[in-house]
Amino acid sequence: MPKYNNPRKTWQYSTEFKVRAVKMSYQPDIKSSQVAEGLGIHPFMLSRWRKEYREGHLQGDGKRRVGLSKKRKVKSAKQITENAQLKKEIDRLKRENDLPKKVATVSGGSTSERFGFIHRYGKEIGVRNLCRWMQVSPSGYYAWRQRGTTDRALSDQQLLKQITKIFDDSHGRYGSPRVYESLRQSGYRIAKKRVERLMREAGLKARVTKVTRRMPGLKRFIAKGENRLLARDAATAPDQVWVADVTYIKLQGKWTYLATIMDQYSRRILGWSLSYSRTTELTTTALRYVIKKGRNPKNVIFHTDRGVEFTGSVFQSELVKYGMHHSVNRPGHCTDNAFMESFYHSLKGELIRQTYFKGIEELRSELSRYINKFYNTVRLHSGIGYMSPINYEQMAA
Repeated sequence: MPKYNNPRKTWQYSTEFKVRAVKMSYQPDIKSSQVAEGLGIHPFMLSRWRKEYREGHLQGDGKRRVGLSKKRKVKSAKQITENAQLKKEIDRLKRENDLPKKVATVSGGSTSERFGFIHRYGKEIGVRNLCRWMQVSPSGYYAWRQRGTTDRALSDQQLLKQITKIFDDSHGRYGSPRVYESLRQSGYRIAKKRVERLMREAGLKARVTKVTRRMPGLKRFIAKGENRLLARDAATAPDQVWVADVTYIKLQGKWTYLATIMDQYSRRILGWSLSYSRTTELTTTALRYVIKKGRNPKNVIFHTDRGVEFTGSVFQSELVKYGMHHSVNRPGHCTDNAFMESFYHSLKGELIRQTYFKGIEELRSELSRYINKFYNTVRLHSGIGYMSPINYEQMAA
């Protein structure tokens, strides 16, 4: 096991914080769940604090506890809901609650990094409170501030501006690996860990979300078909192997279905189709779109899963018409189509999740913008040497 010189602490809420939270929860016309949400804590935790307060185990100021009698004097709803001071107190406690999360990112860093963190959040939270959290002296911080900005700090400031620009241009989709590669391709000669540190200190975190895949019913699978990719090496040029799949996207309580076709060699999305119905019409529309764009090579291996939207007679006729050879996953081996699984993971994490769409047309427009203006042309793919699919194809030409 590695030895950690500065192990991360388990942060705890102060007694003062708990007492104030409990007192707020006992105000008339304010629900405990609203207080918990405002402070960013779990309702069960607030419920436990309320119990400890009633039993006398939680008293932070020595004053008389809030009366719990049902006959206590009730304030008007207007006095509570419009009380600006109470709202301000909730905001302040919420900032204090968020402080351990921010401190944890630099608590194991150098003294200079911790001073820089205090300088950034001092006005918002308070210098003395931050010094206490970061285990440094206020006098040391003020002495550090009087020394002026070092050449290294100035360099970090300039570099951070470029990092922020790359991060914003990707709409928050780039983490430190892709930001680093973008900088390197722009001529910067820097270390990966420096980019990681600057992004961490600036709070620049890529869109990351857990993506789950809805599994179709087993009755939709057809047993026939073989995996032609097992008998050959990976594609060495465009238009040798195309892969396709269908995924589910929930839109205002209804399922929509996205069929996508990708060139396995370059990872380029060749065509796609979106519909409320998962049928062969969905997949044939995507294939015909690719052909219409002028991409119609012969003897392409077209790999999919075993869903009926790909194995149905209508779609099979289209493959024969364009001289393509169908290949399917082995039963129970969804990783045989890992390229498409990876794309859908990126799509949902970078665009779909945490985004509200007014309707299917807006979803269609955003998908077009993501695929044509970002994924195919700009996004750096680790599997092809941190190049965009179109650039990778042009290099192979």
